[in-house]
Amino acid sequence: MFRKPTAPAAPGLDASITDAAPCQKALRLRVGRDAVAPVRGAVLAEFQRRAALPGFRKGKAPAALVEQRYAKDIQDETLHRVTQQAFEQVAQAHGLKPVGPFEVRTMNFSEADGLTLEATVEVEPSFTLASYKGLPLARPAAEVAPEDMERAMSSLQESMAQLVPAKAGEGKERQVPALDEELAKDLGFPSLTALREHVAAKLREQKRTTQAQALEDALCDELVRRHPFEVPPRLVAHQTERLTRDFKVRLLLAGVPEDQVDGRVAQFAEQLRTSAERHVKLAFILDRIAAQESVAVTQDELVQRLWQLAQRWKKDPAQVRQFFDAQGLWPSVVSAIRQEKTIAVLLSAAEIVPEPGTPPAAGSQAPAHGRNT
Repeated sequence: MFRKPTAPAAPGLDASITDAAPCQKALRLRVGRDAVAPVRGAVLAEFQRRAALPGFRKGKAPAALVEQRYAKDIQDETLHRVTQQAFEQVAQAHGLKPVGPFEVRTMNFSEADGLTLEATVEVEPSFTLASYKGLPLARPAAEVAPEDMERAMSSLQESMAQLVPAKAGEGKERQVPALDEELAKDLGFPSLTALREHVAAKLREQKRTTQAQALEDALCDELVRRHPFEVPPRLVAHQTERLTRDFKVRLLLAGVPEDQVDGRVAQFAEQLRTSAERHVKLAFILDRIAAQESVAVTQDELVQRLWQLAQRWKKDPAQVRQFFDAQGLWPSVVSAIRQEKTIAVLLSAAEIVPEPGTPPAAGSQAPAHGRNT
């Protein structure tokens, strides 16, 4: 186990740090009595200002009497502040980047020796950036095949089917309309040709969206493959919980009975955990690349995202802003935009070629380069 040498992080503070697990540090700290005393004095002064003891006006009770009356509360607050200050000083002195709270395992305090404590904390993973520019990616086809058109037109016909009296005269049967000019007009188009053109345009749009998403997924998969490192387990656990909640909602919206949802989730538990780990790892990689490439988020981009969310949620932008302010969500919004911009930078620099077997686009003479989708 690697042990960093004991070194004072600040006057009166001794710290020993060891690697307890991947992305987890174990700390043993000692805060001398001389470092505790000024904190205790400040806490006592605050209690004295707020104290309203019998026989004294508020804030005028003697310090000794206040200390006697609130002894436990004063000590608890003193130790809390000393502990938090020690954690902050150690993190800064040793370059730790916590991704969660420090968890105190043991704590001992005496007037003679000061405070000693043991704690653990999860930190950002340490890894070296691999090459990330000019990544080889295969672009899937975005052309609309004849069979795609056939399926789409058949779906339209099916959507316009009606129940009509059965030929035998008993009951009703489902009648699918013919694919003709009349059907086109029923759907609001002047002709069958116009309907086909509309459907083809929609299919091309869907194909382009699918193609862009496939390229982004391939890029992210390649980044994860090139960066094998451990990630903080608790971050993965939190992300797994978030994905599981979303999955449950999707199952319910899809009509799965409530009493069957947990069983379905259990079937995909490992897949959800793997997806969560990939998400966490990718976030660290993209953040490092963003810092390397000086990718920043402007105020205009934040305002634009605010308007987009307001339109999507059908809310007033002021309400959305108040919600984000109250929930402290702006750092998450900034991180999301920054990662999106980083992915765009990487895609623009990627070496993108058609997938094997993909017919070349009309007029193309050479493999495409960059994100010209």
